[in-house]
Amino acid sequence: MGCSGLFLFYWSVIVSLAAIAFADDYDNYFLCRYVEDKGNYTANSTYQANLNRIVSQLSSPTQFNYGFYNLSAGQSPDEVNAIALCTGDRTQVECNSCLNRTATELMQRCPWYKEATAWSQFCLVRYANRDIFGQLENEPRTCAFNPKNASNPEQFNDGLIELLNNLSNIAAAGGPLRKYAAGNLQTIYAAVQCTPDMDEQNCTACLNYGREELSKCCKGRLGCRVLRPTCILRYESGPFYQTAVPPPSPPPSPSGREGLARAPAPPKLLKFNNFFYFF
Repeated sequence: MGCSGLFLFYWSVIVSLAAIAFADDYDNYFLCRYVEDKGNYTANSTYQANLNRIVSQLSSPTQFNYGFYNLSAGQSPDEVNAIALCTGDRTQVECNSCLNRTATELMQRCPWYKEATAWSQFCLVRYANRDIFGQLENEPRTCAFNPKNASNPEQFNDGLIELLNNLSNIAAAGGPLRKYAAGNLQTIYAAVQCTPDMDEQNCTACLNYGREELSKCCKGRLGCRVLRPTCILRYESGPFYQTAVPPPSPPPSPSGREGLARAPAPPKLLKFNNFFYFF
């Protein structure tokens, strides 16, 4: 092999290794959307400094909080409010990694907008220059689907509708700290989740909108993700979720009788509470 041949061989090896490293670091599920009419911020502005503070907090949260974070930085008119949510089956290490990468990539790929949302495989991150906590939001939104179609689409859709209806009811009925459900019906696997700042009515509404959107975007597809600011729906033809992280046990009542004491009111940095897993 001549010098040119050796060069091409080693160059191909280097490119291949770089591609593998990039693939390990890149989330193919990442999508971001911005709200154009909410305004822009400029480089080195106070808003950008506050946004950087938010991203720094999400990069390495010291508390797990069962994957839900409600953060703010700065004061009006440059205040930044953010919500971040990991899927209910992720550990603290997995959640921290997803939030770090997603928040950083959101600023890089949807820059200069004061309101934006990003969804990755295991988490979502959104920020705005207004109060977004507890607000049912319809925009921005998107969906992504598997290009392959089910071999028997009518039967597949019937099973999917039944599964998503059951999961949506369970998730919406979750407590104020966790609204997540996952399970399967034969070979259809699905998971739904609302940000737990949604009450039962708003979570139900968000998931209903999501199922309507799913029927338009993904009908008959073997897999799909419907991504909204306050809820997500996903289904696949094979398993994609883990056993969910168990919630904390409720504190005992003063009388010593278990199961009757109410959990304390959630702080601003919220934790998950009720956990539901549907089979």
